[in-house]
Amino acid sequence: METVIDVRSSGRPERFDRANADGLFGRKRRLQQPLGQYLEETETPHYLAYNDRSGVVAAQGNNESLTPTDDYRAYLLATNVRVMFIVGDDDGDRSISLPYEDIVAVRCTSELRTSTLEIVTVDEDHWAFECKGDLTPVREFVDEATQVWTRTLTELDRAESQVEAAVTALDATDLDTAATHITAAQEALDNGRKCIEALEEGARAAIDGRLRSTQARIDTCQRRRHVSAGDEYRDTARRAWENRTYERAADAYARAKAEYERALAVPASEPPTEVITDARNAVEAEYTELLSAPVDAAQVAASAARAAADPAARATHWEDALDRYRTAYELDWGRDRRFDGDRASLRQALADIAVELVDAHRQAGRQALREVDDESKQDGSGPACDSAAAHFERAREVATELVPDRREPPADELAAASEQGVSVETEPKGR
Repeated sequence: METVIDVRSSGRPERFDRANADGLFGRKRRLQQPLGQYLEETETPHYLAYNDRSGVVAAQGNNESLTPTDDYRAYLLATNVRVMFIVGDDDGDRSISLPYEDIVAVRCTSELRTSTLEIVTVDEDHWAFECKGDLTPVREFVDEATQVWTRTLTELDRAESQVEAAVTALDATDLDTAATHITAAQEALDNGRKCIEALEEGARAAIDGRLRSTQARIDTCQRRRHVSAGDEYRDTARRAWENRTYERAADAYARAKAEYERALAVPASEPPTEVITDARNAVEAEYTELLSAPVDAAQVAASAARAAADPAARATHWEDALDRYRTAYELDWGRDRRFDGDRASLRQALADIAVELVDAHRQAGRQALREVDDESKQDGSGPACDSAAAHFERAREVATELVPDRREPPADELAAASEQGVSVETEPKGR
């Protein structure tokens, strides 16, 4: 019987399922339990070797050497996740498990009829296993598996470190930095998965809990980042709305909704789905309200102007209405026609309001002139005259610019205000 077996090519020996073996003089005991009972469910054996007397020698460290008793044997089992030594004994099998992540070196020395595999661990323990076969293939496999596990765990450590950095950035609301760390974490985790796949599915199962945990933390960070970005865009939209930069507000609302949608697509439980859904729905409602806001605000200002009794106050309200209608009219109506209203009706409204504004300023100017007449015998008539001139000048500007075909510039009234101003300035003060 071979002392070194490549389990992958020769198949699974019966000793994985039977502890004893039939011999010429009866049943021989090899182990108390079959080798298969020492394997985890997803663990795959690659190499099996045994010796009858040498056992496992602890070359350094505080560990004791293990040697088989009577007709028991010592086995070396290299799987996709670890190296195991199992030594038979009447008092029960003794075993040593060396995960690949704990192995730092593996060497093989050969003599005339035997070879020895020596394994060094991170704790500087040296384990030596000698048998009559060639252990070189075992050394090559263990060395490769150790490197795979080292690369895998290095990538997992990097992924977890990047997650911690992402959490710190998210807590500081530094979303760009958080995004960089999240991307790096996902890249490292994906690299770790690719590395471990070289040792078959069972190897991945051995660290599946850590893979899942790290992925869950990455997903949570990603979801948090999208929600925070959505919140920032929503705040930007509200500020833009207040400043009447409606297109910027609409764009920001669209980005906010997109970020909330991305957050909902991430398979994480935090932040809660209900909270994100509520935020997205609120953004949709605000966006819908925004689309009618430019025209609504203009109409409110026009209503306030019509309700004002004082000509000067009415002129102020019409100025506000004109400004708001102009804002609505100057929106980019070619971009999917997002906002309510149409350019033709807004153009007509602008002209109508301009007429109202010209009339209001003329009325306010005439009222100011009457105040000049009433106050001509008193100090302080100068400001009233200046007010009249300002109203007439504004009426002239609006009429000339916006409705020259509907209102004549108030040239006569401007001249009258100027003459009145001159007379006020030259009139002797009361003695």
